[in-house]
Amino acid sequence: MDEEQKNSKTENQDHSCEKCEEYLAGWKRAQADYQNLKKETEKEKGEYVKFANERLLHELLPAIDQFGLALMHTPNTASLPEGDRKTWDNWLQGIKAVRSLWDQIAKDIGLERIATDGVFDPAIHDAVSEEEGEDQHPGSIIKVIHDGWKWHGKVLRPAKVIIAK
Repeated sequence: MDEEQKNSKTENQDHSCEKCEEYLAGWKRAQADYQNLKKETEKEKGEYVKFANERLLHELLPAIDQFGLALMHTPNTASLPEGDRKTWDNWLQGIKAVRSLWDQIAKDIGLERIATDGVFDPAIHDAVSEEEGEDQHPGSIIKVIHDGWKWHGKVLRPAKVIIAK
């Protein structure tokens, strides 16, 4: 083999190595793009699930509120005959157990009632009225009209409250 053929062969090999490196770099970019796409897709899927869960919670809150309202008006069973009283007391105990289960599930999923003791905070409370409050500082919450709810720290529904003048 003469010198010219050797140089030509070396140039072809160099050219082939350059092409291999170019293809390898392209493949690596495609892999990185694919990984980024997977991450973005997972993020979007997570956002969709979060939105769907938030919407579901908005739909469930009125039922939870009504359940709490019903428990606030449980009948006094003391005047009932013994047999009826036991039946009603057992039924009420079951209803309170269901409420306890609701509360535990809410806690487990990050759903919590907004605190309504203390001073009015417009970020989490909605003042529906002002009244004169005995021994109350202006802006203190006097009464809760409707419970407010947070989910993972985000206000789903502000608490509707009456505040002191």
